[in-house]
Amino acid sequence: MSIVSPKFGRSLSVSLLAIATSIASLSATQLAAEDTMVVAAPFGPKSSIPDPRARQNGWLSNRAGVSETLIGLGYDMSMQPRLAVSYENLSPTEWQLTLRDGVTFHDGTPVTAQSVKDSFAKLDIEGHAAHNPRLSKLLGIAHIQTPDDKTLIFHTKEPNSAFLWSLTEPSAAVMKEGTDALPLIGTGPFVFVKAEAEKSYEVKGFADYWGGAPKLDKLKIDAITDPSVAALALQAGDVDLVTNYPEPDFAKLKESGEGQLFAGATTRLFFFQPNMTDGPLANPALREAVSLGLDRETIVAAALVGVGGSPANALFPANMASWANADLSLPYDPPKAADILDEAGIVDTDGNGIRELHGKDVVLKLRSYEGRAALRPTLEISQVLLQQIGLGAEIAMGEFGANNDALKAGEIDLHLQAWGSAPQGDPDYFPSTLVATGASYNVSGYSNPELDALLEKGRSLFTTEERQPIYAEVQEIINRDLPVIPVFHKTQVSVGNGKVEGYQIHPAETYFASPELAIAK
Repeated sequence: MSIVSPKFGRSLSVSLLAIATSIASLSATQLAAEDTMVVAAPFGPKSSIPDPRARQNGWLSNRAGVSETLIGLGYDMSMQPRLAVSYENLSPTEWQLTLRDGVTFHDGTPVTAQSVKDSFAKLDIEGHAAHNPRLSKLLGIAHIQTPDDKTLIFHTKEPNSAFLWSLTEPSAAVMKEGTDALPLIGTGPFVFVKAEAEKSYEVKGFADYWGGAPKLDKLKIDAITDPSVAALALQAGDVDLVTNYPEPDFAKLKESGEGQLFAGATTRLFFFQPNMTDGPLANPALREAVSLGLDRETIVAAALVGVGGSPANALFPANMASWANADLSLPYDPPKAADILDEAGIVDTDGNGIRELHGKDVVLKLRSYEGRAALRPTLEISQVLLQQIGLGAEIAMGEFGANNDALKAGEIDLHLQAWGSAPQGDPDYFPSTLVATGASYNVSGYSNPELDALLEKGRSLFTTEERQPIYAEVQEIINRDLPVIPVFHKTQVSVGNGKVEGYQIHPAETYFASPELAIAK
């Protein structure tokens, strides 16, 4: 229908039609935008084609919905079917898994037992984009049998009760070799589109996903390492959700009853890793004094404003009820710290307020990295607390990998980090990765045959009841020797623009982009 003016005749009809067409076009654009979600996250991809099986790429890929593992973790941290619908232990070194029917890769080809076997084989190929010696060591696969298209039998080199749990790690992704058109070919609800190193990661919906087509057409994850900048981006409407919102700002929103707020306890542990090879913290009395000098309650209250976590008494938080050792504690006791230092001869002889070791002032070099809002204030508060027991402290922010290199080289004394203590839901991951002799992230130089033997025994036992006393003792040894010094367990706080639907914080923080994730129309 058109409206014709006696004066303007057909020209008005054409003009109105053009306006109507523009409005229709604008509406379509708006509708498309409503099916796109932009998320601010603290970390971005490490390369333009980050293979999920290598380094820590799998965490981002898994959260973005591109890659999937054979087994998943539920929101209660229990093992759940994912690409495999069943799994069983045939013997101490044999594990049988049955694949789900109707699963296809993003290029439309079916997922078979052989394709899964081929994907895992890439972990051990040096030079391949999927090479991952750390995960390969955790899995300990000797060989894989494929009796038929749906069945895999994994043979491990030795008994490994954590094997199935290790298959839940995002790096254990099932992938097909990429092409120019599809550089990363996974099985998840979203298809990889592009990535810009340290900046962004973009995906689009996969209509043929086995779990149902996702509600979002597109998802973009922007890496904004400064949480306050991410908060400003949300206020400006540049992003729809900030996954790691600054705790002080979250507390204000909560108090005022404003904002779309999300909060969930996680298994993430903030901890110091000391240099135990040389330098002052090779002295066990000094490590014990450092731990006793940390007022964890004050750190949580100040750095997290009471909304972001709880003081740590050991490696595992209370939400890991099967594994947390409730008998342990990490008290704040400055007088005891002073006594221990005095007995060890670490005293202030020149009256400058700093204790001395071997005739030199003890000035500890503490370092952390950007990306998690609580790291910097925790470092700053720790500096003050250590000074109160007569230990000098210099603090600086750096890059995670560079900090680890500096710790290993003895250039710094303490590296403040934030790790998921059980991203696989199993208690073996964290100690076997960080404190076992020769472990991939054991940059502190710690080595304890007693602990190594316990970890080996824990992997050889196959029931929770048998393993609980083993990992309780592991936690006792860690609290005694302090190769890591736990500070607090993290609660993740996120804020949306009021339109975010289907979002839930997972305790392991490894899941995000589900088919249910959506932006309200």
